[in-house]
Amino acid sequence: MEETAAQRRRRRLRAEVSRRAVVLFAEQGYAATSTEQVAAAADVSRSTLFRLFADKEDLLFGLEDDLLASAREAVAQAPADLPPWAAVRSAAVAVAGQVAALRDLLLTREHVVAGVPALQSRAAAKLRRWEGALAEGLGARGVPAQDAQLLAKLVVACFEVALAGWLAGEPGDLPDLLTAALDRLPELLRA
Repeated sequence: MEETAAQRRRRRLRAEVSRRAVVLFAEQGYAATSTEQVAAAADVSRSTLFRLFADKEDLLFGLEDDLLASAREAVAQAPADLPPWAAVRSAAVAVAGQVAALRDLLLTREHVVAGVPALQSRAAAKLRRWEGALAEGLGARGVPAQDAQLLAKLVVACFEVALAGWLAGEPGDLPDLLTAALDRLPELLRA
């Protein structure tokens, strides 16, 4: 489904507001930064801010919603003759390419999240949402629910490891690191 002009504008505005929020949270501290300050920095009204984001925490994690939808759709719409593992793997590597463009923002966000236990819980919940999105995409392909959940959890675990290494400065780009982690998985499972 092609994105409309209004959807593109909304997505770009969400990205800009989120970016400004992350910078403010890093500069001033998460607790010390109000949503009013974020709205002012992004040049939007407070009501617009809350039309774009569910809550203050969502300012940090809301951009992933677009990526979740992209991953779910990529798995569900992969060629019918592609095995489930190949479909979910391909979708994850494609999303890793999109995530790679957000490296500086993610590094700053990780710094903010590290200092706030409630945000760490929200980050963990986001990973479960990733698993759900991938499993949903696999389910749309007719993969049994338990198999879909298992495949999704494996891919998300590999993504977590690749992302952590990439953010820590491990050489290589994120899609390549994810591909390497996914390639190691069968060998590790046989060991």
